[in-house]
Amino acid sequence: MAKFKQYNADQLMLLPPSLHEYVPQNHLVRLVDRVVEELDTTVIEDKYSGLGQNTYHPKILIKLLFYGYAVGERSGRKIARRCETDTAYMYISQMYRPDFRTINDFRKNNLEELSGYFVDIVRMCKELGLVNVGQINIDGTKMRANASNWRTKTKGEYQRWLERIDKKIEDILREADEVDAREDKLYGDKRGDELPEEIDTEEKLKKKIKEVMERINNDKEKVNLTDSDARFMKGGDGKVNVGYNCQAAVTEGQIIVSSEVINEANDRKALKEMVETAEENLGEEIKEVAADTGYSSYENYEYLAERGKIGYIPDQKMGRMRGEEVGAYHQDNFKYDKKSDEYICPEGQRLKRYKERRTDAAYRKWRQVIYQGAACTSCAAKAQCTRQRYRTIARNDGRELLEQMRERLKTKEGRRKYLQRLYTVEPPFGHFKHNLGYRYFLLRGLEKVRAEFRLMCVGFNLKKMNQLLMATG
Repeated sequence: MAKFKQYNADQLMLLPPSLHEYVPQNHLVRLVDRVVEELDTTVIEDKYSGLGQNTYHPKILIKLLFYGYAVGERSGRKIARRCETDTAYMYISQMYRPDFRTINDFRKNNLEELSGYFVDIVRMCKELGLVNVGQINIDGTKMRANASNWRTKTKGEYQRWLERIDKKIEDILREADEVDAREDKLYGDKRGDELPEEIDTEEKLKKKIKEVMERINNDKEKVNLTDSDARFMKGGDGKVNVGYNCQAAVTEGQIIVSSEVINEANDRKALKEMVETAEENLGEEIKEVAADTGYSSYENYEYLAERGKIGYIPDQKMGRMRGEEVGAYHQDNFKYDKKSDEYICPEGQRLKRYKERRTDAAYRKWRQVIYQGAACTSCAAKAQCTRQRYRTIARNDGRELLEQMRERLKTKEGRRKYLQRLYTVEPPFGHFKHNLGYRYFLLRGLEKVRAEFRLMCVGFNLKKMNQLLMATG
């Protein structure tokens, strides 16, 4: 009896096999193939001329990019190699083998259209019943830019760099006149660590520096030479790098319904845009919004209240105090009497309106009322309550909304709604960084980076769509 199956590396097949036989029915690449077939690619197709050699159909290149971003292959070179060795890539490329320049150029020339397909795929998910619009969960993560930290400088530092370049050019010219051999040494073979091609000469570098200097508004502002839109930001690992702040709004089923990239480290200003973009993408109103303390502000609480939305966003103070006992004379133990517009201290004494503070700066507008006690000097608890002559309490406009938010988050349902964001919006970022290795961007400039992040989100949504459809049979 034979111990092994027939072993013959040169065995010929009577009929050539079909690639369909090598791709399982539930494979992600089949879903990518079907989804892209439903997309309208007319705008991209119209960019091509009927003259010259025929090129690859845009749908093939879109499938390759979408599938690549879904599985962690966003390099044009790697995708091109996969088309020669990986049956999944062969399946969607129809056995064509586009080179990496074709793939990279297609992405570069059609970033806006590729980014726009994010919305189409979100709506497909909704039509398939994979999106529960009741609550969205918003979060952000910092991702490094395609730029070096040391190239971020102030106007004064750029000026000193220009002076060094001028001196270097002067030295080069002098030495070239003295010894021709030295010129060969200076302009010989490349070492491999040169500047990018667009600034690979000293004169071009000077021009680039001057262009960046024109964008700097003051002496303290720092701008990166390679990517002038990127900013220094502290990431989750505690390290400060030149990068971007990536925002995502995610539903209960972990479908990303809104994505954005900003170049501000602070998350607060992103909340309104994320909510409104999610509603626009879904064509439906969002009822509830959950986000972490980075999004808490009176402005955001007011925005949600005006729009009739329920928020689950703890303020920074509540976040620090969670699980901690506060002192008997902490501000939170002073009760506000709305009818009389006074505070009542733990000893039963009243703090009356004392004065107002107001700020109308362009970046922040707020009004604050100060309440002051009247009987503090004779109070037995004064030493425990305040070191000043009279105890004061500051109440900002919107304080009532903050107190309502705190009360909501203290309920069992409020805690459950807030904790929902832990297993909805945070997993996509973990998947990008730890599973796929997307810790930095390939492209430069805010608009291009925004489009690249959307491609990452497209890949994630396609993968999640495939998993949910398999789970529902």
